[in-house]
Amino acid sequence: MDNNSQYLQMFFDESAEYIQMLNENILVLEQEPNNKEIINSVFRAAHSLKGMAATMGFDKLTDLTHKIENVLDKVRNDELVINEEMIDYLFAGFDLITTLVEDIKTKGEEASDISNYVEELKTYLAGDHTAEKEEVITKLDENFMIDLDNNEKNEIVNKMKETDYVYQVNTVLNEDSMLKSVRGYMVIKKATELGHVVKSKPSKEKIEDEDFGNEISLILVTSMDENAIIDEIEDIIDVQLVIIKQIEMVKSTKEKDNKSNSPENSSSKSNSKVKSFDVAPTVRVDINKLDNLMNMVGELLINKTRLEGLKVKSDIYQDILQQLDRVTMELHHVVMQIRMVPIGGIFNRFPRMLRDLSKELNKQIDLIIEGADTELDRSIIDELADPLVHILRNAADHGIESPEARQKKDKDAIGKILLSAYQKGSEIIIEVEDDGGGIDPDLMAEIAIEKGIATPEEIQSMEKKEKLNFIFHPGFSTSKEVTDVSGRGVGMDVVKRVVESLDGQVFIESEMDVGTRFTISLPLTLAITQALMVKIDEEVFAIPLSAISETLTVNPQNIRQVSGQDVIVLRESTIPIIEASKQLNLDVSYRDYINDLEIPIVIVNTGDKQVGLIVDELMNQQEIVIKSLGNYLIDAEHISGATIIGDGNVALILDVRNIA
Repeated sequence: MDNNSQYLQMFFDESAEYIQMLNENILVLEQEPNNKEIINSVFRAAHSLKGMAATMGFDKLTDLTHKIENVLDKVRNDELVINEEMIDYLFAGFDLITTLVEDIKTKGEEASDISNYVEELKTYLAGDHTAEKEEVITKLDENFMIDLDNNEKNEIVNKMKETDYVYQVNTVLNEDSMLKSVRGYMVIKKATELGHVVKSKPSKEKIEDEDFGNEISLILVTSMDENAIIDEIEDIIDVQLVIIKQIEMVKSTKEKDNKSNSPENSSSKSNSKVKSFDVAPTVRVDINKLDNLMNMVGELLINKTRLEGLKVKSDIYQDILQQLDRVTMELHHVVMQIRMVPIGGIFNRFPRMLRDLSKELNKQIDLIIEGADTELDRSIIDELADPLVHILRNAADHGIESPEARQKKDKDAIGKILLSAYQKGSEIIIEVEDDGGGIDPDLMAEIAIEKGIATPEEIQSMEKKEKLNFIFHPGFSTSKEVTDVSGRGVGMDVVKRVVESLDGQVFIESEMDVGTRFTISLPLTLAITQALMVKIDEEVFAIPLSAISETLTVNPQNIRQVSGQDVIVLRESTIPIIEASKQLNLDVSYRDYINDLEIPIVIVNTGDKQVGLIVDELMNQQEIVIKSLGNYLIDAEHISGATIIGDGNVALILDVRNIA
């Protein structure tokens, strides 16, 4: 392995992509078992993974992928039927492949045992689960292959367009169908709507007279693909099985060559659901190199800001400064684009997880994904997987009810979970919404009292949202028993902690018997951002613009008091105001602002409400480079980082999320 160590990282990266593609395509194959293109795509991915493992000398991984490849080859050749049990075996194999790759990454060897899985797979393949499909296919092949005479072949040639295909469509009706002639007529009618029916066996007359068994075979000329035809015919009542085969028909050798070389037909029919790799030219870059590049751009921005602070009165100097500003902004934009990756890289992991969860919980769950192409900084995406896993598992276990319970509430037996992402200004919003039973705020309050998190007196003055937020408290759980899925009181507190470490916020909304929505708000990047510079007790601080609603100056006479709290009325909304110096525990006299002629206030978004933050001076807006405070100051209250300003001094960045 030492000789190949330089290629290991490439192996890890590519194997992760292949494993993800295998999982995604098998999920589609479970819904579309006759989709030949997906079957071929899965087979190619498994074959490529086997080739990489063999090249690197990983014998167990090579053997395992070879066994799975053999199964897929049997599926591809119609020797094995796709069913739920087969899908489960394939997923188990992919999980074992993932484990072996992780073994190699962490331990340097293939430590996990694959013998049990190989034996189980061997036993499964030795069973008679293929019999039913093979019997039907054999019967159709022997008795219902349609012979075409020259006139019928000429008819096909004359009817075919450049984009057409010729299929033999074999349809099997249920043995106990009470209206076989009607169902047979519907099959022929549907086929006629899809294209041109050249010949059927039995003939249309025999179908009308119900002079046939329960099989119908026909030759169809159409531009539609195989899966679309199968879907249309399977929708007909009493249709048990549809098997379709493409028939090669050519007009002449010359026309065949022209057709095969034309741009429109240079590739096989595509299916948008098939997951494959983008063929655009790309290059792999170590994430550490991108981090170093971003740091260098940050240093460039800092020095540009310092140059602006010199305020040299020279036209040449100002011209150079403008050029430098333009170049640094463009460079910053390019580096940001390089670091941005689609959030679908994480989202695409979850359909498989929800499938397994729904089986484990005996629930029917449909996961809907929207906005997978929304882009986010790579450093944020890497940290986002765990919080989303916890929220989705919570939705599946606590949110979605059992099919029986849903039907009693006049709901669809299949529960829905919507996972979506979209950009809103300089923030990315991620939402997880379910149509389940909702969260009872009163139950949350009772559990909070039981666990000593809050007192009955505190609960009485709490609003609904505050009660719901107990779910983020460490050790809090509404489950009465511990299962593999939940009940230990860990998970949602991890969500809050990780999201806040990413300079984001998480909110919860819920209605009983309607559903629950978790909303995560995150910055586009953690490296560079626009900020408002303010002065508090002669010190300069930065407030990220993404947290600011607006700024204003207020006359002290317009300040009111409500329950001992200073407030202002802004466009018919009552907004509490607080002194930034007090929240930061600075050694100053408080409430001196009452004696000022005008009071500078920054309206900030903290949690799900707005607060007016009183500062000494509103300075200017500028782009800042965010620097971490290090482990020593990482827990400093209301401070999220630091930046270097124009005069070379350090300014602290205010964290206003929980400043009120």
